[in-house]
Amino acid sequence: MAVSQLSGELSVTAKIRYHHRSAAAVLRQGVEGIECIFEEPQRAPAPGQALVCYLGEYVAGGGTIL
Repeated sequence: MAVSQLSGELSVTAKIRYHHRSAAAVLRQGVEGIECIFEEPQRAPAPGQALVCYLGEYVAGGGTIL
């Protein structure tokens, strides 16, 4: 599924750092693009950092934190 085809919500696991443990999250279409909402608060996400989302062992997508 391409990001442009995202409708509703997509459950994923996501990482905000290379050595960060994957955490459960939901992707959804927001006003300014795709939003990633973590189930539990994550420590120190910062603008400019990469976000990588996974479906199982496959990369579902990624982007830069705004």
